[in-house]
Amino acid sequence: MSATSYQTLNKGELTQLLDIAREAIRGHFSSGLPKSPEYSLYGRKLLAPAACFVTLEVSGQLQGCLGSTAAHSPLVLEVHNKARASAYQDRRFMPLTEEQLSQLTIEISVLTTPKVQEIDSEQALIDFLSVNKVGVILTDNHQQALFLPQVWKKLKSPTNFIKQLKVKAGWNANYWSSNIKVKTFDVTSIKGKFY
Repeated sequence: MSATSYQTLNKGELTQLLDIAREAIRGHFSSGLPKSPEYSLYGRKLLAPAACFVTLEVSGQLQGCLGSTAAHSPLVLEVHNKARASAYQDRRFMPLTEEQLSQLTIEISVLTTPKVQEIDSEQALIDFLSVNKVGVILTDNHQQALFLPQVWKKLKSPTNFIKQLKVKAGWNANYWSSNIKVKTFDVTSIKGKFY
């Protein structure tokens, strides 16, 4: 994977991103319009365009996860926007409530640039993933699904990982096509409690 500035975020920078996500979620419950991050407070790495996902869990259960795979905006703004979207716009879940905040954890994953893999069969992908525990994006025509590298903690088998990713895309678990495109990526991440 090509080295880019946002892959080298240190603990302090990641902690700043966690604070931005907390403020974005907190702002929903306070009066007035939510405030975007004040750019002057952050260093150049956090102001560089970067792609990220924000994952929310309440009592260990997924409550929202939205993000992007392409860098369009400064990272601080991406984290702010994706935190709000994950909390209140992920259609798979009811919007986050104030009562849930005490049990809320936030995980921010900053993505490397996805890299196209020349994979010609499902078995070749299984073989690749047996030694590379990375994030994966599968695309075929207009359907796409993504798993962050953290999903390996729950789906340890490459075969199961791929099957579940295909189901997420809306395909049959046994589906495979020569048209499927495979991209992989890594993340730098931080996880913390809301309070």
